[in-house]
Amino acid sequence: MCCPRQIRVNSINPSMVETEGLQALGVIESDFRKQIEAQTPLGRIGQVQDIAPAAVFFASSDSAWITGETLHIAGGIH
Repeated sequence: MCCPRQIRVNSINPSMVETEGLQALGVIESDFRKQIEAQTPLGRIGQVQDIAPAAVFFASSDSAWITGETLHIAGGIH
């Protein structure tokens, strides 16, 4: 048996997400943000509400059969 303790490990890999930290650094109004948005197929940076449902899903029993996965939540950037 490879996983005797049944510990699941998954990750969320977001692109730029608007957070208080980015606001404090001044990134939200920067040219860097504009560059990221220009490279993002959906044309915007992420919001916390874009990421939170995935985190809740991975923490729930709904994802009980998922392990070793990375979910890219990046507006289409690969």
